[in-house]
Amino acid sequence: MITIRTLEQPEKRIRNECVVTLGNFDGIHRGHQALLDRVLAVSRETGLSSCVVTYDPNPAVVLGKNPELKSLMSLSDKTDWIAARGIDYLVILPFDRLLAEMSAESFLENILLRDLKAKKIVIGFNHCFGKGRRGNYDLLLEYSEKLNYSVEKVDPVYLGEVKLSSSYLRGLIAEGKIVEAETCLGRRYSVEGAVVSGHKRGRTIGFPTANVKTDSDLLLPGIGVYAGTTTVDGVEYPSMINVGRNPTFGENPLTLESHIFDFQNDIYGKTVRITFTERIRNEAKFEGIEALVAQLKNDETQSRRILKKLGAPS
Repeated sequence: MITIRTLEQPEKRIRNECVVTLGNFDGIHRGHQALLDRVLAVSRETGLSSCVVTYDPNPAVVLGKNPELKSLMSLSDKTDWIAARGIDYLVILPFDRLLAEMSAESFLENILLRDLKAKKIVIGFNHCFGKGRRGNYDLLLEYSEKLNYSVEKVDPVYLGEVKLSSSYLRGLIAEGKIVEAETCLGRRYSVEGAVVSGHKRGRTIGFPTANVKTDSDLLLPGIGVYAGTTTVDGVEYPSMINVGRNPTFGENPLTLESHIFDFQNDIYGKTVRITFTERIRNEAKFEGIEALVAQLKNDETQSRRILKKLGAPS
């Protein structure tokens, strides 16, 4: 896959006619996957190259509509995921006030048609582009014959009676409903981060943890203890994971910590991936270290049981 971060450089411009889709693709849930699959199908049917357009940062943050919005996926993960799907081109448009002020007609003619050579545009049912969010399926259809391209709308994906969306998925993860989130994603939710030095309390009580620092704009699951895995140097290890503030030890900032079972390696400074499998319990404040250790032992037993049952490393 060719990744393009600017359309200003002539050598970076797309030379082949394309089937193009566009959107934030935050989390790449099953609704997004249906859109990408349709683009790939059209590409195979027509011989057009496949092209995905996304934005960075998220327009909702730039425009102040939701300045505290947390992402479901890093840009790096999004890029890797789209590449693995088999897309030919990924265009990452830097979203700023200038782009926000561009009219839908100008976006269509200058970016989609001129720069990206779109001959077919596949758009999600609720995606909008251009100033005032005027660009949508109806506008694309209106100009399609005059500007010599075709357009197709992909309908929403439902899980039961729920219309799948990034905002719905974000709510599940924020509430710690990680199993339900997995259903929406078609995979387990995971985050990546660097192992940094912590208070080292865990090792003094027999439960050493890797303190993982993620990007500040990435969404962590709701506070609690989870069964899951930690991937180090490409190897996935069974783990129990805590998202919380360690209230037994006073008031602390929110941290992400993973106790990797049967693991003694020094991994400070390494980038690891934390994958959440199932939430075990709420975080709690214990009266003393003995009560905390007893609970951690129960958490480990439960985590190993869950991971073994689900076929994850245990």
